[in-house]
Amino acid sequence: MRYWEIDFLRGFGIILMLISNFVTDLQIFLNYPYSLFWHAFALLTASIFVFTSGASFYVCYSRGRNVKKILRRFAKLMSLGLLITLTTTTLLKVGAIYFGILHFLALAWILAIPFHRFGFFNCFFGVLFILLYPIIDSLHSENVILLPIGITPRNFYTFDYFPIIPWFGIFLFGLTFGRFMANREPSNNGNSVVRSMCYIGRNSLKIYLIHQPIFVTLIVLMFGDTNGILLVF
Repeated sequence: MRYWEIDFLRGFGIILMLISNFVTDLQIFLNYPYSLFWHAFALLTASIFVFTSGASFYVCYSRGRNVKKILRRFAKLMSLGLLITLTTTTLLKVGAIYFGILHFLALAWILAIPFHRFGFFNCFFGVLFILLYPIIDSLHSENVILLPIGITPRNFYTFDYFPIIPWFGIFLFGLTFGRFMANREPSNNGNSVVRSMCYIGRNSLKIYLIHQPIFVTLIVLMFGDTNGILLVF
């Protein structure tokens, strides 16, 4: 039984993500002006997505402590993340994605297992991960193996980067929300708008995988690769 509240929130996050990523593509390929508004919009969108994943983890793991199911999800998300890494390093001149949202979510579902027991105390740990961000962000290493933590090479540039610090803190907030939801009986919402948004939420991974190729292809076919980002076209 699914919680419509979580599916709805995930669906809402996907809608915001489509808007945010389309604007980002316009900035990358057509020099659409950067603004603090769109930067904040992107952070809000990503936070909703990560928060919802944390809530989903708690509900999923609470049903029988099925570690094999978590490992299968890890393998699925990490495989897709590595495919994105391979694709972007092959097609892009700059900005290849080495540790994006899918890499992060795959690892977060493994890291979250020992945190499951802490319940509402995960809010405290979440704040800690976020407070560590300025310290970690000031550190640099040419060893890319430290990218998942948040330690980057100098002048590192990528189009999608979700290091454990600080994003696992947002994930842990979601874990706390998931505990709150798991203490309630699942219910259905009959509103057609809510059902539509929940449907989008249940298919968020599929939408995530196909939306960028569609956006980029349309922009490049209509306006060209004016900034020379792609190795093709």
